[in-house]
Amino acid sequence: MPTSNPTTRRKTEQRAAIVDALRKNDRAMTAQELHDLLDSVGLATVYRNLGRLAEDGEIDAIRRPNGETAYRACTAGHHHHLICRNCGLVVELHDCSLDDWGRKIADKHGFVGVEHQAELLGTCEKCANRS
Repeated sequence: MPTSNPTTRRKTEQRAAIVDALRKNDRAMTAQELHDLLDSVGLATVYRNLGRLAEDGEIDAIRRPNGETAYRACTAGHHHHLICRNCGLVVELHDCSLDDWGRKIADKHGFVGVEHQAELLGTCEKCANRS
């Protein structure tokens, strides 16, 4: 079955509620966390919409240290994430020095069309001060 074009997807109230909840939070949220927050949206609907939104590039899927996938509404354009292991705070990083390194490595090994993704894990200042 072909993937829908994001411009042709129906804009539903549930989809809008999911995106709005993600935009209002500085932490990435799992489908279950979003479902718990949104009383009027069923869990299957949350999962379905998160998958489509991530596929369409409207939100980012972020892997938590425990392997769980969480989602975040991010700004457009190339960026990476700095994620707190404790509280899940996500900071967008727009300064990317991996492009030159990636091209150099790709050239060395005869690769073309190389892309990269990076997620940096650490402990935010607030969590570090609690210890």
